[in-house]
Amino acid sequence: MAALIVGVLALQLGFILSYVAAFHQPTPRDIAIAVVAAPGIPDGVAAQSVDNLNALDGHPVDARTAADTSQVRQLLRTREIQGAYVIEPSGTDTLITASAGGSSIASALESIFDRVTADQDRQIVVRDEIPVGSHDNRGLSGFYLAIGWVVGGYLLAAAIGLILGAPATMRQAWTQLAVLFGYSVISGAFGALITTHVLGTFAGHWFPLWLLGAGVVFGTAVFTLGLRAAVGILAVPLAIAVFVVLGNPSAGGAFGANVIPSFYAAIGRWITPGAGTEGVRSIVYFGNVGLGQPALALALYAALGTGMLLGFTARRTRRAARSTSHTPAHATS
Repeated sequence: MAALIVGVLALQLGFILSYVAAFHQPTPRDIAIAVVAAPGIPDGVAAQSVDNLNALDGHPVDARTAADTSQVRQLLRTREIQGAYVIEPSGTDTLITASAGGSSIASALESIFDRVTADQDRQIVVRDEIPVGSHDNRGLSGFYLAIGWVVGGYLLAAAIGLILGAPATMRQAWTQLAVLFGYSVISGAFGALITTHVLGTFAGHWFPLWLLGAGVVFGTAVFTLGLRAAVGILAVPLAIAVFVVLGNPSAGGAFGANVIPSFYAAIGRWITPGAGTEGVRSIVYFGNVGLGQPALALALYAALGTGMLLGFTARRTRRAARSTSHTPAHATS
């Protein structure tokens, strides 16, 4: 009982610490932007602006030059930049953002360039080149969709582990894998159906979201079940620590990787909530650009979980067979 209480308390405090640490003070860092000099602006102004922006305290942006706004649009859609600053001869400059890539990043850019232009006695207008959908407030729908898939995955695996225990034979292991796969296909399909056809949030993207959802659910579930085979009952708190305590805040939600602490930015896309969130953004808003990394992360979870499940089951089966073969005949008579 004491160990149980201590374990639950550790998870609770870890949850509080992780979430508050990730979101209590969003600070922009290395947001990739392009600077464009509109026709009529003297040569060298854009380059000087890049130098000034890169010299800002805290390095909130990572600036480069671009030839024109056409190139800016291409760079935004291929996710090479997250915004652009167009210097206009009229004195009213344009900030181009892409809130679909993270509404907090777009807001951070607005705040940065409000200060920059005010210091130069210039005005600025904002144009959101790739906005979030009208039914996707602050881009949070993809985050909650991914979280729903993840929760379903680890809850099913935890329930199988707690009720049925670790598989005793390879046949049981393969049966559990088949159950997880079937559940993943079904839950991925229905999660995508709710957001595309029932709510209309991501209309027109049902099939790729179905595939993504199946990958998120299966990767989460099979990794949890693999942990169950490897470490026993400790798999449940470990799965919660990975997917909830670390995975949820590092996924970012409305926050992009450039406004949360570096630790969370580094791990976020490599845990299934973050992989799912980034995968939804890539599918819905960026024509699948950037989908490769989330797909790789989900494949790694699926492979590692499957390897642990089958490997530890096979080892347990061999031990049981050796134990039986070494039992004296009179002990079984």
